[in-house]
Amino acid sequence: MHQWTRWPLRVTSSLAALLLFDQAVFAGQFLAGTFPALQTHRDNATYAGLAVLAAAVAAALIRWTGGGPLWPMFAFLGLFGLIALQIAIGFLRLLAVHIPLGVTIILGGLLLTAWSWRYQPGERS
Repeated sequence: MHQWTRWPLRVTSSLAALLLFDQAVFAGQFLAGTFPALQTHRDNATYAGLAVLAAAVAAALIRWTGGGPLWPMFAFLGLFGLIALQIAIGFLRLLAVHIPLGVTIILGGLLLTAWSWRYQPGERS
């Protein structure tokens, strides 16, 4: 596997992690009284989901260009599914579920990003 094939996953997963973390920032701003931040939180959820899908595609590239592991692609797709669920729960205003699920999604995105930066082609993962 060429070294360059890791960079799309590193970039897309890092962007996804940043956008996912920003969700907590925008929610905090809204709760602190900056009410337009709720729209930003809503819009950013879409961007975060798209970034996670891009990371899934980048993970697939690692697999099909050099035989890397398949699980990261499914992990990013699962994370995307959780984001879709999270958006629906947010619109239902089920905050008792929305907040802990959001924390779980952020943690998952950060763990996948950390893996993408540690991954070396040819290693067992």
